[in-house]
Formats: sequence, structure tokens, C-alpha cells
Amino acid sequence: MNNVFRIIATAGAAAALTLATAGIAAAEEVAPRSSPLVEYIESWPPAPAGCNEAWDPIEDAIEDSVPPQYEPEFDAFDDWCEGDAD
Repeated sequence: MNNVFRIIATAGAAAALTLATAGIAAAEEVAPRSSPLVEYIESWPPAPAGCNEAWDPIEDAIEDSVPPQYEPEFDAFDDWCEGDAD
């Protein structure tokens, strides 16, 4: 279970850095494309048990504030963590 929280904490830190970077950079609308981060997340083995239960409150809190250019990465992590439950 600690591994689940470490993964979620790492993803949360990455999301915070992403949001901070988005605030600094003048973001342009870009056509969605597969980024290296999305490809990396998609290559992960299945999420550990309990990931979805721990991720749902975090997702609900931040999903509306994710900038459009980072939605593919957010969605990739969300899909990975939710697995077949989604």
C-alpha cells in the first residue's frame, strides 16, 4: 500500500510541477499528440491494487485545473491508475 501512495505522491508532484510550468510559460493550444511522458505511462505494468481508491479524491480536486496542453498526460495517468475500473 505504501508503494501506491509513493506512486500517487510522485504523480502529484509531477502534476504540481507541470501546473507551475504552465503558469510560467505562455501556453499555446497545440494539437494533442503522444508525448514521451504519455508513452512512458502507457508502458507501465498494471496499477497496484488500491490505486484507484487513492487517486479518485486527488483527481476530483485537480482535474478542472489541468491546462489543456497537459490533459493527455493527466488522462494517461488516470487511465493507468483506474485500470479496468473505469
